Amino acid sequence: MLNNLKPNSSFFKKGSVIIAGAGPGDINKITLQVYYAIKFSDVIIYDGLVNEKLLKIKKKNAKLIFAGKTFGNKSCTQAEIISWIENYVKNNKRVLRLKSGDPSIFGRGSEEISELKRLKIPFKVFSGITAVQEAMKNLNLNYFQNSGSFSLVTGHKPVKETSHEIDFQAMGKYNGIIVIYMGLSQIGKISRSLIKGGKKKETSVSIISRISMKNEKVYKSNLFECSKDKHSFGLKSPAIIIIH
Repeated sequence: MLNNLKPNSSFFKKGSVIIAGAGPGDINKITLQVYYAIKFSDVIIYDGLVNEKLLKIKKKNAKLIFAGKTFGNKSCTQAEIISWIENYVKNNKRVLRLKSGDPSIFGRGSEEISELKRLKIPFKVFSGITAVQEAMKNLNLNYFQNSGSFSLVTGHKPVKETSHEIDFQAMGKYNGIIVIYMGLSQIGKISRSLIKGGKKKETSVSIISRISMKNEKVYKSNLFECSKDKHSFGLKSPAIIIIH
């Protein structure tokens, strides 16, 4: 069946870029587009949360460049990533920028797209399954069980950048489901701010670590208990927090 769906030569042209999402972690949760993008790439610039088993799909001579970032640390800057892309495209390479989840949800895909447009580099964007899709399904939560809305929020600002911190105290008045990405290390501070802003202490909190993987863990608590925590309940990143 895969052979029948295999794209033609125009799918990934030389001297172009594909920005793609590798999904929440499980290698079986990538799209066919992303699968073939990995197979056809000459250069893969990949993030730290990408399952490295996916990289085995690549062709033998494809170059791998690690561009991972974690809270309080980074292996490279966005400027360096763009510079790599520009240089390899000039050398007529097919460049894959591989991100975890979906590149448009806290993946800084928009920044890279803006730069590619400025440099007049041809590109495509391939979506991926984001963590919240797997988490909500596994927890059997209704996206609209409260006020008919949910909000996706980053738990901290980009590493070493001057953008404003999220005002979680102001979000204490929000009645919908709050989904926090990359917030595990800040969970105590976030919970205290939400309570201070008006959220009830008994508000349910679900923390899901290593979503979609065999070692996935779910911890269920409430805002009050989370507000006291300084050790993230023994869970490890990547994780998302769902306040519902």
